[in-house]
Amino acid sequence: MTIMATRGSATIADLMKTPKDGFKYELVDGEILMTPAGMRHSEIALRIGSLILEFLRTHPIGRVYSSDVGIQFPSGNVRSPDVTYVSNGKLPDGRSPDTYGEVIPDLAVEVLSPSDRLKEVGRKIGEYFENGVPLVWLVDPAQQTVTIYRSLSNVEQHTAAETIDAEPVLPGFSAEVRSFFE
Repeated sequence: MTIMATRGSATIADLMKTPKDGFKYELVDGEILMTPAGMRHSEIALRIGSLILEFLRTHPIGRVYSSDVGIQFPSGNVRSPDVTYVSNGKLPDGRSPDTYGEVIPDLAVEVLSPSDRLKEVGRKIGEYFENGVPLVWLVDPAQQTVTIYRSLSNVEQHTAAETIDAEPVLPGFSAEVRSFFE
């Protein structure tokens, strides 16, 4: 469930002042939103990030980030995908910035929580594509599926029995969907 913490004309400076309390905060259309997530949600996001990180150890083509990263879009919104992958070519000197990333991710992963509203999740996916993110994974722990969005009209859903890839943004990466949920 998304809880409105501040309404109106909040800024990135306001977002930087949010408490370090374990909640995820995003700046969306001038509002600071707090999105609580449960332990299962966090575990799944960590598994996915770990799988990508392990791949990057032998294929050092980019960086993977957890849900506490802030990605600043040209619109001024700051989103925090549950897992974010950015290729080295998009990072200043191939290094992670110290502040919010003003780069467009190559992959944004969202893990559904029981309290998520589908309308808000759809809006977030649309915003990723509006800002040039080429690949989005929507992970559903309840159904043990991953829906891969390569655009809003190019969508594939995969079950736990299937293997997925992240082509073309992570060439050579693949994972069994079930490994996200074990």
